[in-house]
Amino acid sequence: MGALILLSEFTEKDNINLKLKIKEIFLDKKYTLSYIPSKTETDKKLRHFENTKDRLNEYGDFKYEYFDIDDFCDLNKTEKIFKSDVIYLSGGNTYYFLNNLRKRYLITRLRKYIKNGGYIIGLSAGAIMMSKDISSAQFGDDDIVGLSNLSSLALVDFDFMPHWNEHSHYLDDIIKYSNKTGNTIYTCNDGDGIIVMNNKLLFYGDINMIKEGEIRQA
Repeated sequence: MGALILLSEFTEKDNINLKLKIKEIFLDKKYTLSYIPSKTETDKKLRHFENTKDRLNEYGDFKYEYFDIDDFCDLNKTEKIFKSDVIYLSGGNTYYFLNNLRKRYLITRLRKYIKNGGYIIGLSAGAIMMSKDISSAQFGDDDIVGLSNLSSLALVDFDFMPHWNEHSHYLDDIIKYSNKTGNTIYTCNDGDGIIVMNNKLLFYGDINMIKEGEIRQA
């Protein structure tokens, strides 16, 4: 079956219905989860990884594997990622993360993984990565790698704007962006999320849709 789970950020009070739905998805067994960080240089002691594990343990019974995105030279490790039940794409700088996924030739593999019924959980930058491109990352991220091609995984037909509780001051800019691009943008507060499953969009929390210059609740 498979599913895409787009999250803004974990909080002490994550949306209860989101939590229940994810628990329902991962209820039936212990799932292997491959954790792919956006960048390993800033988390050499794996503190963020350990914190994320603590959070994810509230959502399911997972066996974790960590993959160093900045030192990815072992083909056996790559194959192991795509044999796992779940792939987790972490937060961080969206531009840097996309550049790393390209360098490791993971874009096409991730698309195929979903088509074959896999599960991907993306948080912040990892969720933005699921759109056709990462243009919306301009509202909150700096292009620290100088990308000229912003095309990404193209797993969903909308843009994702995380941390809306902190970034709502971008509203006027995003309205202009929606008019210019014709894209649909969903804004998401920390603790909330969107699940794409069985060709349906499931919204959890105060999610707004911005389209053609207008904003309304999703």
